[in-house]
Amino acid sequence: MPTLPKALEHMSKNLTAEERQLREQAEEGVIPDRGRESHMEKPAIMTKNAAAGRYWRKVLERMKGLAILDDLDSDALGVYCVMLARYETQCKMLSQATQELKKAKADPEAVADAVSKLDTVSGKMQSLERNILQYAEKLGLTPSGRVRLAQKRAQAAAEARADPDGDLFGD
Repeated sequence: MPTLPKALEHMSKNLTAEERQLREQAEEGVIPDRGRESHMEKPAIMTKNAAAGRYWRKVLERMKGLAILDDLDSDALGVYCVMLARYETQCKMLSQATQELKKAKADPEAVADAVSKLDTVSGKMQSLERNILQYAEKLGLTPSGRVRLAQKRAQAAAEARADPDGDLFGD
């Protein structure tokens, strides 16, 4: 398994002055400035989903001032918010199944049914948690995700400086 990316301040690796400068610039703003503010629009998948809308507003509010998400990320962020809303629903279902299990102490058939519901909901929640974390990582909503995006940007800038005519022949 590869090691997780590190922020420049936590690196012990020896970097040249140019590599360090490129890395610092990349960590300042992960996405290159297009000369305009990104205009995130809610995707259709979020229609009539109030919980997903609430998560959408919360994420965008927390990311104010950061140049991580772009217009192209609207759909991925929408899916992320819908998954968070589904997770919220699964938490409620887990609570209900737990209550059913507590009530069904005397009836073995009811206990078996409640345990089955608990297992099903728990499995779905674990799957959602994995997917939510993967989306958060890809969107740069986690610390390692932001560092990974900064690394990619610094590497692209270094390659562009090394061979500014490298893309002329489509190699």
